[in-house]
Amino acid sequence: MAGIVVNVPYGGLAIPPAVQKRLSLSPGDLRAEHWRLCDPYLLALAKEAAGGDAKRGPWPLVAYPYSPLVADPLGLVAMELGQTEESGPTLLTKDTRGLNLPNWNPSDHQFLMEKTVAPYAADLKARCLEELSGQHLVALVTVRSFAARPQPHERDHRYPRPQITLGSSEDHTPDGLTALAGHIFRTLGFWPQLNWPLSGAVMPKELADQPRLKALGLGLRRDLYLDENTGQPKKDSHGAVVRVVKTFFNLLSQELDRVAKIRLRRAFPPKRSSNVIKAPNRAVEV
Repeated sequence: MAGIVVNVPYGGLAIPPAVQKRLSLSPGDLRAEHWRLCDPYLLALAKEAAGGDAKRGPWPLVAYPYSPLVADPLGLVAMELGQTEESGPTLLTKDTRGLNLPNWNPSDHQFLMEKTVAPYAADLKARCLEELSGQHLVALVTVRSFAARPQPHERDHRYPRPQITLGSSEDHTPDGLTALAGHIFRTLGFWPQLNWPLSGAVMPKELADQPRLKALGLGLRRDLYLDENTGQPKKDSHGAVVRVVKTFFNLLSQELDRVAKIRLRRAFPPKRSSNVIKAPNRAVEV
């Protein structure tokens, strides 16, 4: 009756050699930028959680394989760095230190978009439409991560930060969806917060006219599964966080099933039985 599509836009690190040459970043600077902008550990965690269990899942997962230094597939990083005011695929003009990135000409810009963002966007659209073709209600959950302490390039320096961020969209995220997600994480013993420090929920423009597709942002604080001082995963908590996210997907899927069934019953209510007492059928004599 209902489905989930898991979207991980900032878990990749790949950079084509020609692009890396133009970036002019030292190996140390590149590692620092990737530490601030990307999270391959989150991608691994999301893949495990999306695998589901014996009761529910697996859920389809779509991941952008490239670094946002190549192209920002959703424009969320560019928005957070103050380089654009609207979401959507774009190229970053500056890194997190404020230093200029390559100024690509229009043909190079188009080439990068076609080779990196376009396949990811097509895959995301296809997975969502595939789920919609077989389900009455689908949630697109975009998974991201954020540092435990505000970083210099971030504009919001409030502290302490919640453990979980739930992102919403005015047009595509029902209040009941965020309320349910918040309740699930509070029940599991976590501190969730709506639209802080990450905000928004992604809905591809090509799917904005799909009323049965809903959007939700899910952000995890990195120190739940990473040692932020060393950049290495916490072996004693990685599995626990996977189970938490998997439980969240399970409960979310279960509730979406319930809502989808209610909607279906309202759309096609059962016929009321007639109050007229009908005579029993009798054989007709010839």
